[in-house]
Amino acid sequence: MKFRRINQIQLPDHRFYKIFLPTLFIIIGLFGAFNHALWRDEMQGWLVAWQSDNLIDLWKNNAPSGHPVLWSSLIYLSKNITGTPISMQLMHWFLGSSAIVIFWRFSPFNLITKALFTFGYFPFWEYFFVCRHYVIAELIIFIFCSIYHLKDKTYIPFSLCIGLLANTQALSWSLSFAIGMTLVMDWFLNTDQRKNYKRNKNWILDLITSISITFSLLSFGAFSLFQVKDSVRTLATYVDFRHLFSVFGQIFSAYVLIIPNSSRFLDLGVCALITLILISSTIYFIKSYRQALIFFLSGIIFLLLFNYFLFFGNGLRYCGYYFLIIISSLWLFKSNKKFNLPTSSQPSIFLKGKAFYFPRILTFCLAIHMSVGLHMSFSDFLLPYSSGKETAKYIEAKGWQDFPIFATRDSEVSTVAGYLDREFYIPELQDFGSYVKWNNRVDVYSNKILDEVKAYLNKFPEVDRFLLILSKRSAVKNLEIGDSISFDKFTLTADKKFENSFHTSEVFYLYWVERRIN
Repeated sequence: MKFRRINQIQLPDHRFYKIFLPTLFIIIGLFGAFNHALWRDEMQGWLVAWQSDNLIDLWKNNAPSGHPVLWSSLIYLSKNITGTPISMQLMHWFLGSSAIVIFWRFSPFNLITKALFTFGYFPFWEYFFVCRHYVIAELIIFIFCSIYHLKDKTYIPFSLCIGLLANTQALSWSLSFAIGMTLVMDWFLNTDQRKNYKRNKNWILDLITSISITFSLLSFGAFSLFQVKDSVRTLATYVDFRHLFSVFGQIFSAYVLIIPNSSRFLDLGVCALITLILISSTIYFIKSYRQALIFFLSGIIFLLLFNYFLFFGNGLRYCGYYFLIIISSLWLFKSNKKFNLPTSSQPSIFLKGKAFYFPRILTFCLAIHMSVGLHMSFSDFLLPYSSGKETAKYIEAKGWQDFPIFATRDSEVSTVAGYLDREFYIPELQDFGSYVKWNNRVDVYSNKILDEVKAYLNKFPEVDRFLLILSKRSAVKNLEIGDSISFDKFTLTADKKFENSFHTSEVFYLYWVERRIN
């Protein structure tokens, strides 16, 4: 190993960090996979796949979720690794690790940029510790950037990237559109591209195959999304400046991880102005490489219109798509040989020159991302993301896992059901289940829970005693552990509270219900 001397202190050279940092990322992520307590959105994906006996069942169970089936399919294929939710977490860990390995191996950024990005909020926390389909989008877009030079020879890999992204999540269509627009515009505007591609004697077959794969996968992805078309509502049919500024706020969040206060118009306006400055500086920096500019503009515009008209999405995880578009655009720009100078000649993260200040802006943004990413990831080892895992462990430790269980709300108690690997009686379904069945449920309000308990006792006269699991929104107020309340048909006794959870909605309260014999 070579070392470089700084003020008499010997430090490892860059090659050491290029191995050490991604390895550290992978190791921490593996510990995270075994430690992280899944919350409802994560457990929903596991239960849909776990309770599907075949691919047809998988399609039926997944359709009401509003998401394409790719993520559920990956869980289905990996579910028997351990037969527990850890299977999904290990698969997710592998995908997230692969994305970062590709990023370190093929991205043209320097060491500081790679380090800041790797341990940032999205790659290290939201798309690595939290098990959702977003990691697929990250992996595929990094694959696209790393193989972009192959466009001179074949379009088939790019058709797969476009199609698989369209089958990942609705917002991933922005990345599919950006890739498609970049390739199409490059074909028509770049004569060298057409000449190089046509040197392949089978270029016509390659082009037809690529177009066929693209449209087949796009059609399948669209068909998946149309399963819930009746639940889609247009967010705006006219110019709504508050809503428009809120959408710009999501782009602002992608840069600096701050969500503007939508109730304060001044906050929205200031953040929208700053967002325009950030977008303009990005455009000005990459404008000399047309392909990167087309990718950036097409992806941002598509996603902005989608957020404005169809789906807004609350939460930073949705802003990550803007972030992926930004990073990918810069990757494409830096990969262009005309602008890719030797690393040793770059005193800053990117080139100095016309966009002298943009590298500093990006460094500042990535530093924020890394600070938040490290904080969230290491906090996860201390504070469970959901108390569902703890609740399930308590029930198992007491030997109560085979007792009749009544549980609500369905969207929250699914975490407990997943860890216990069993179904509960769910009043929202008026039946037994373990995960949310969006197409076959009714809302049950907290003031009606005890009525539902009474109805359950009438429905199952053979049950004299059962566990009642309530989430925070349905909990019986002012009832401490050991306290009992008697009703005409049953007695309710509080047994345990589980309130140690990052998601405050996923704290649970355990009760015993006993039938009163008159």
